[in-house]
Amino acid sequence: MPLIDTDLALIFVLALLLCLCMYMRWRYPVPEFPPMATQADDPLMQAAKEQAKAGLGRFRALLGHPYENALVKLRFVSSSQRVEYLWAEVLEVLGPDELGIRLVTPPVTHRGRLERIYRCRYEELVDWLVRDRAGGLHGGFTERAMFAVARRDGLQLPDSLLQREQAYVDSETG
Repeated sequence: MPLIDTDLALIFVLALLLCLCMYMRWRYPVPEFPPMATQADDPLMQAAKEQAKAGLGRFRALLGHPYENALVKLRFVSSSQRVEYLWAEVLEVLGPDELGIRLVTPPVTHRGRLERIYRCRYEELVDWLVRDRAGGLHGGFTERAMFAVARRDGLQLPDSLLQREQAYVDSETG
């Protein structure tokens, strides 16, 4: 009989470890691609941010239709007072000017506890991206600019990013 109790205890411990791993993955997500360093004053990035702002009406319209997922990019000041730009998942539209979001990009220069659920206003957005039900991408202006910066600087994009780039279905102006 003690053998059965030992087996049950082992199963319980393994299940507990699995739950802990799943919680850590949810609490501290790993980005699909590591952040690419860009200069804040890069003309391509500045133009991308302007395109994103100009396309906010399109973003709002896309949120009004069924979609696979939607992300927004926000300016974030870390605990070390460094500015980073983080992607967040749109959880809900809270009103005509506000979204409920969850950070999906962990900050690189932040130390300590970090809440992942936030409220943000459309005017705070640096960029936006919507994946439609057919898998097409809309928006993502700073991501497209990073592709262009990488090419300009002589970097080779991995196949996964080339495929992602091909998923954009709208024009660069949104």
